[in-house]
Amino acid sequence: MFKVIPLLWVLTFALVSGCSWVGPANPPNATVAHVHDADGETCFICDPSKRDAGRLWCEEHDRYEDRCWECHPELRDADRAYCEEHGLYEDECPLCGRVPEEAPEGASGDASGARDGEGLFCNEHQVPEHRCGVCQPQLAAGLPPGESLLVRLPSERSAELAGLSMGRPSLVDAHAAAALLGEIRYDGNRLARVTPLADGVIATVRVDVGQVVRAGDLVATVNSPAMAEAKGRYLVARHTEQLTAKALERKEQIQLDGIGSQRELDEARTAYDSAVVEASIARQGLLNLGLREREVAGLGDDASSSLPLRAPFAGTVVSRTAVPGAAVTSGETLVEIANLSQMWVELSVPEELATGIGVGTEVEVRVRSSRREPVLGNITWVGPVVDERTRLVRARAVVPNPDGMLRQGMFADVTAILENLPGSVRLPSSAVHRVGDLPFVFVQEEEDLFEARRVEVGDRLDDDHLVVTAGIESSDAVVMDGGFTLKSALLASRLGAGCADD
Repeated sequence: MFKVIPLLWVLTFALVSGCSWVGPANPPNATVAHVHDADGETCFICDPSKRDAGRLWCEEHDRYEDRCWECHPELRDADRAYCEEHGLYEDECPLCGRVPEEAPEGASGDASGARDGEGLFCNEHQVPEHRCGVCQPQLAAGLPPGESLLVRLPSERSAELAGLSMGRPSLVDAHAAAALLGEIRYDGNRLARVTPLADGVIATVRVDVGQVVRAGDLVATVNSPAMAEAKGRYLVARHTEQLTAKALERKEQIQLDGIGSQRELDEARTAYDSAVVEASIARQGLLNLGLREREVAGLGDDASSSLPLRAPFAGTVVSRTAVPGAAVTSGETLVEIANLSQMWVELSVPEELATGIGVGTEVEVRVRSSRREPVLGNITWVGPVVDERTRLVRARAVVPNPDGMLRQGMFADVTAILENLPGSVRLPSSAVHRVGDLPFVFVQEEEDLFEARRVEVGDRLDDDHLVVTAGIESSDAVVMDGGFTLKSALLASRLGAGCADD
């Protein structure tokens, strides 16, 4: 309900402040012109910005529509004396010299003067004029979500005869989301490229593509001269360490017997310490080539050139180029092993959405080649750079892949969940209608009275339903099917079938 200034007070202010009438003696019969004594003074007649928002204005007679008795004589109070000369009630006409101290009851203006404080009333459709969707369909374009216009059908049986189907919306978990394009990649933190650490020739290959391996499993062996040399160096160093240890032991015994010299004992200890260092260096060389501690400890006198290649963790062999007899160089990839229990999704985020997406943002990933339920994951990285050419920001999400549905190189439709929207409901798409470019639903208020209510629409679901995020509640009686009849009634005046009071 709008608060307005009673016409009596406006006219009184106009007389006191110097706003005077210019023109015919009976202003309502012609457009009113007026002047102000003070420069820069304005009033609601000459300044539209001072008029009450949402209250209809009579352009012909320069006054509010609900106070224009010339256009709407049916609204005039028959029990109040009327000044025909000036087009006002006698007790409100300051031009006749009768200015009451207070506005009479019923003349205050809450956009009233019509019916129950509702402003101008549409007698044809029995609804307030400013909410009559049949008379004022153009008002639909300015409605925010949750606001509505009213549509009155011809009779209480009209809804039944038109075959309108009613129902209640069902609550659904919904959210504000951003649609992104993604590409499936192996998890880079769970991907290994098995390579030889020395040049050689492939002797054996123990795995094939698709095979599942455990951590430490042997995948291939390479005959490498570098391995033979490293083993020989280690065996010599270990033997030297053993000899110098025995020599030191003898020198220490001789020293205890008082026969040997201190210089000979120091030389023996120095030789032993040097042999220990050489053996440690040679041992580390074998570990660097891929041998494990227990393999080095159990090496014995084996000086073969066999270089083993092992799986660093459990996973699946996703690529293999190794073939027996092929010469390979250090660092050349022979086998790729990936842990497929989770995957990366490489994302391209438009610049305008990048500020709303961060580490931890939940995502739903739908693979275009599959009809399964979306996979849920989280964004783990958002790039710091906007591509100058595409204006996109790179990002990455991690998603589980327990059944192996996701594969390297797949394209995916990704929904980034920006904000949860509690209270959202789902409706069949037949219940949502477009008026102009805006979505509306029809909600029953009485047997023959319906609201055309503005709503906000979210995702389209797989079962031809829509998520409505704002504008209606689960307790509303919504027209599920047949709403085209109401939409036609709402837009009838645009085809020349509007309200006779218009």
